[in-house]
Amino acid sequence: MSNVNTHVNRGSFYIIAVAALGSLTACSSSNKLAQCPSVSAVIDTATMPVFEGSSSKLAYTVYIMKATRDCDIEKAEKHVSASVTIDFRAARSNTGAAAAYTVPYFVAISTEGRILAKRQYATRFTFDAGQTVADFSETVSSLSMAVSADKRPAEHGIVVGFQLTKAQLEYNRRAGRYAP
Repeated sequence: MSNVNTHVNRGSFYIIAVAALGSLTACSSSNKLAQCPSVSAVIDTATMPVFEGSSSKLAYTVYIMKATRDCDIEKAEKHVSASVTIDFRAARSNTGAAAAYTVPYFVAISTEGRILAKRQYATRFTFDAGQTVADFSETVSSLSMAVSADKRPAEHGIVVGFQLTKAQLEYNRRAGRYAP
C-alpha cells in the first residue's frame, strides 16, 4: 500500500515480449528509462466517481495518483517487455462500516495519438471501519510489443485510466481534474 499524492499527466505507449538475455537493456535504471515507452494517465479517466443510487450523491471516489513503468528492450529483435504499477487512492466522505469495492481500469498501448491495444482489468480495495481514505497499488506485468524498424520504443506509450460510464465521464469533464 502506497501513500502517494502526485498526479499523472497525459502520455502514450506500446510494448512486446522477449527472451534473449544477452542483448536486453533494463529500463529501470535512470539512463535507460528514457529509451522505454512512457506511462501516463488520461486526465478525463484518472478519477472514478461512484454514486449512491442517483448521480447526485457520491458514495466514494477513486483516483489514479501515480503510474510508473519498468521495461526490458531486446534491441536486436526490437521487442519490448514492460510492466506498469498504478497507485490508487480511494476517498469517501462518510466514516462508516468496513466496505470492499472493485473498480475497473484499463491499460492501453499507443503511438502517435492512436490506441494500438487496450486491455481491461479490475482491482479490489477496502475501507476499514471508520476509514475515509484507502491507498492501494496494482501491477500489470504482461505488456509486450514489437517495435517496427522505423520506430523507437520511446515513441510509444502506456496509457492508464478507469473504465468509466458515460455519466462518470461527463461528471469528470464538468468537475475538472485536480489531485485530492
